[in-house]
Amino acid sequence: MRTRIFTLFSLLAILLCSCASASSGGIEVTNATVFLPVSASMANMDNTDSMDGMNMNVSLAGYFQIKNNSSKDDRLLKVTCDFADAMMHETQMNGDVASMVEMPYVDVPAGATVEFKTGGMHVMFMNPSQELKIGDKVTLNLQFENAGTVTVTATVMGH
Repeated sequence: MRTRIFTLFSLLAILLCSCASASSGGIEVTNATVFLPVSASMANMDNTDSMDGMNMNVSLAGYFQIKNNSSKDDRLLKVTCDFADAMMHETQMNGDVASMVEMPYVDVPAGATVEFKTGGMHVMFMNPSQELKIGDKVTLNLQFENAGTVTVTATVMGH
């Protein structure tokens, strides 16, 4: 039940966030969001709107869609930002147990759309160097093998 509620709120947040996009070399990145951990989002409910007083060694999750509008396959090599360490992961299920597996790259076939979403591929932002609050805008740099760097603005959301 909790997973369904989380997924519903995640989808709703993605629909409500700005649909700004960034593109380069035929690669288009849309719907970029960074989600605060559940405990930080709960703190936002009491009007603090930040991660004040929280352990800054928390992880935040990032989601977006990548569309390859070119006729050439590409590969996402890494994601970087100035507010945390970033690593691409994929959630894998083994029975009822979910685990995260680091992904050294993500293939983006020509003409295809690849989605980073709850329960699938995502970016983990670890050891944040600054406090973030719901509504903040942060910059993500996606480094592609062929298209180069695509810079996109992501909206910080709560769960």
